[in-house]
Amino acid sequence: MLKQRKLGKTNLSVSEIGLGCWQLGGLTTINEISITYGDVNEQTAVKIITQALELGINTFDTADSYSLGNSERRLGKVLSERRSEVNIFTKGAGVPSYNESSPFEIDLSYHHLLAAIDRSLKRLGTDYVDLYQAHAAPQSESDFVNLEKAFGKIKSEGKATYCGVSVGLEYQKGIELINRGIVDSIQLYFSLIDFEPVMELLPLAKKNGVGIIVAEPLSQGFLTGKYHKDTVFPKNDVRSRYSPEEIKTKLEKSKQFQVFSTNSRTMNQVALAYVLNRDEVSTCIPGSKSVEQLESNVKSSEISLNSQELDKIEIIQRSW
Repeated sequence: MLKQRKLGKTNLSVSEIGLGCWQLGGLTTINEISITYGDVNEQTAVKIITQALELGINTFDTADSYSLGNSERRLGKVLSERRSEVNIFTKGAGVPSYNESSPFEIDLSYHHLLAAIDRSLKRLGTDYVDLYQAHAAPQSESDFVNLEKAFGKIKSEGKATYCGVSVGLEYQKGIELINRGIVDSIQLYFSLIDFEPVMELLPLAKKNGVGIIVAEPLSQGFLTGKYHKDTVFPKNDVRSRYSPEEIKTKLEKSKQFQVFSTNSRTMNQVALAYVLNRDEVSTCIPGSKSVEQLESNVKSSEISLNSQELDKIEIIQRSW
């Protein structure tokens, strides 16, 4: 059974490996731009969620923008009879919009966040979520003020037990949110490739009792060892937006860590073990497009990297 950790100083016990649910809503495009990882049909999504429960995963992270709410709908259907046993995390702030580079605009206004959580709760078929998160880092003073006000209102009404912000790679914004005392948790990108949080953000979160949720611990799959320099992602995959140069850089970096994989542990398991090695991390939430991927990810909970391996990893990271 999967080990559990506390989400910061909250009362939530989260499985150290959760399930990122971005892909579970199925193929969705806006302005002919894909907003998910390929096409996962409902039958497969149900199998993945059901098997996750069987493997001891009790933490599921979704968002209103994932397949325009369909990830929430599918997740809610499966979890409805297990609601008291699971932690449901969702996010809001992304508004579908016509934009050539991104099909979303961000709205962190007070009234939008209050309306967004109501829509999410309806899709999820529940009257509360364990954690509600803004799906982007605040960019202005008014954003910080609105977040604090909205989070207070949402928690006071019992619509979310706790609140946090998903900052992605904007680590300095995460640091500011913690220092301002606005959040119960921070969701961020952290992996063998994106390792900067170890320097300041993770220690600060631990000091302040703020939970850390790691998104993209496999760096959007580039740390699985499955892809090569000639890989072409289909148009229905968000990674098709990367240039050949960006793909080459990610793969060249990830290839340096393949020396740590063996017959008994795969590259994705090494990558997840690296993230879980940090005790500041409450849970990491890799996505899975199949039951096989899910089971492989969960096995990483049983793997540990020794001090010599961690030292070698740090040497590689410093070389960049």
